[in-house]
Amino acid sequence: MGAWSLYFLAKLGLYATHAIGLHAIANLLFAAALAWPISQQRPLLRRLRLALALPLAVALLYYDSYLPPWARLVDEAGALSNFRADYLLELAHRFVPLAALGALAGIGVLYFLLQHRLRFATLAFIGLGAAVVLPAPRLAAPLPDERFVRPNDPVDPEAADLAAAPLSGAQLDAALQAYYGAQLGKTVNFARAGAARFDLVLLSICSLARDDLDFLGMQDAALLSRFDIVFTQFNSAATYSGPAVLRLLHGTCGQTPQARLYSGTAADSCYLFRNLAAAGYRPALLLNHDGHFDHFADQLSSQGGIGADPLDNRAAPVAMQSFDGTPIRADYPLLAQWWNRDAGGDGHRALLYNTITLHDGNRVPGAAGNSRETYAPRLRQLFSDLGRFLDIIEASGRPTVVVLIPEHGAALRGDALQVPGLRELPTRAITRVPVAVKLIGMGTVGHGAGPLVISRPSSYLSLMALVAGLNQLAPGNTARESLQNLAQALPASEWVAENAGTLLFRQGGRDYLRSPAGQWTPFGDTARP
Repeated sequence: MGAWSLYFLAKLGLYATHAIGLHAIANLLFAAALAWPISQQRPLLRRLRLALALPLAVALLYYDSYLPPWARLVDEAGALSNFRADYLLELAHRFVPLAALGALAGIGVLYFLLQHRLRFATLAFIGLGAAVVLPAPRLAAPLPDERFVRPNDPVDPEAADLAAAPLSGAQLDAALQAYYGAQLGKTVNFARAGAARFDLVLLSICSLARDDLDFLGMQDAALLSRFDIVFTQFNSAATYSGPAVLRLLHGTCGQTPQARLYSGTAADSCYLFRNLAAAGYRPALLLNHDGHFDHFADQLSSQGGIGADPLDNRAAPVAMQSFDGTPIRADYPLLAQWWNRDAGGDGHRALLYNTITLHDGNRVPGAAGNSRETYAPRLRQLFSDLGRFLDIIEASGRPTVVVLIPEHGAALRGDALQVPGLRELPTRAITRVPVAVKLIGMGTVGHGAGPLVISRPSSYLSLMALVAGLNQLAPGNTARESLQNLAQALPASEWVAENAGTLLFRQGGRDYLRSPAGQWTPFGDTARP
């Protein structure tokens, strides 16, 4: 088999360290085909085998890896072609780090020195044979919720059920269908909540999860302490911007499968901004980017029912360049311009503000390092800008509800199956986002006692029920007791998150992943260093 032994030995090493999976039987058959002797007198046949083996080796390595399915990569080829060259190089480095290349080079040197003393092909066959008969190396999964609940947060009561046997695929299918069936009848009606009594500002932030804050040690950032109501177990239910914001815009109805967000079959009552308009709000959409990537702005209009074109953002200064080379506007100047534009107008406003300041691949002029290394300073600047925006609202005294609602995490830490930044698997490290609500100009909310914490699993329906409930409270009646009563009545939610056919479902204290083919696998999310 010659130098092909290195291919299989390297894959066995990567498999042992959890860097890739291994379809052992397929690799064993491939190795046998390469080792099959072909006479030196038949050079054409030997060249033909080599020509067939090279692309097959690449395809088999991809098949063994934890990269997205090939069909998914083909679907996203158009989007990938818009990425800047330096960002593509950054992504390549994450998938194939220099340490791995160095290890492979070291294996090559050992092979060159020892090829006449050791039978590397025999070692490769022994390793592949062992991989067939022995169980896969176990991932050292953390304790339940170790990475998802801080020490002072309530423990998930489901954790007590971990001693029970894992659920079967049929049980999980039945439970998931029962959940979706129950969600069909749940709605929030803003018109019934009465006339609009405050401005509503939804701050939709791309790429910010609680796990990202924990990874950076910023879970106690000053901005977060200014909010009055905090969801500690909020599920964004999506790992990419389009479906995440669509779920927000469909938040007045219960959770549906992701594909239904794009079907156009939802009732008018399921569109948040149509509900808000019926209740007397004036809708507005503001982006700090051009909204063209992946037809984002078009999706908000056609599938989200936003009812408003994006406001012109070109008067705000450019803060950085996005992953596709387009300008990203500075957050505070953009928000301040919107606030001051018609702050004295009649009626109340409902703004959806979407910022991609934290998106992977952004390039800050003059800043050293790749986008992962500049994430923390970009986050500090974003928090500073949002804090200044809260200051001007508070100075106005105008009744306003500000909702911090991230779309999904940045996956800064990565896990055993995904390099940092990859969000194909909808893990709770990516979909558990820091949602918080700030009440301004609405009376006493119990300052000094800390924020009101909603710790049970929640999602968009709970958030919309909270906003509608705040509108039903008598003016100024936002004392802590009233808010507690409102919070206790909010609907809870199962933890279901989805991306491109892959779904995560939490049951009995365990996470289960369902593949696009419908196969269920227990999932333990092990962090990368």
